[in-house]
Amino acid sequence: MINRQTVGCCLSGLPGSQQKGFGLIEILIALLILAIGLLGMAALQTTSLQQTTGSQARTQAILLAEDMVERIRANRPNRIDYVLTDPVAVACDTGFAITNGGAAADDLNEWRNALGCLLPGGNGEIAVNGDVLTVDITWSARGEVANLDEGELTLEVAL
Repeated sequence: MINRQTVGCCLSGLPGSQQKGFGLIEILIALLILAIGLLGMAALQTTSLQQTTGSQARTQAILLAEDMVERIRANRPNRIDYVLTDPVAVACDTGFAITNGGAAADDLNEWRNALGCLLPGGNGEIAVNGDVLTVDITWSARGEVANLDEGELTLEVAL
């Protein structure tokens, strides 16, 4: 006589039989898909952080360029005193104080110090051609976001 328990045990792997739970292959595939998704999210987060840092540097450069334009507009008769060509980048001086060497000289010194403090390797040039003012600002990349953070900004305005 055939034992029904023995036959049922052996037939459970055949097609058409009911199977409960997950197999090891299904679990491994689900983990692989989850790992790929998490790696994609981490890469997206890293790129987002890099772009945000680069955007911050560009925004700061725009604000500094506009600041200098407004300083020159306020002292329009002496605009030629603001010409600054091929300057050496200055390091940030947190104890900076105005020397009262004249409005243009004080504006330039304060602006150059702000470039050094607010932009990594920040430097700027100013050209005045009649009533046209050109402000060029350059900065270097921060170490943690190389190649995305460095840049140059040119602002040209008519006074």
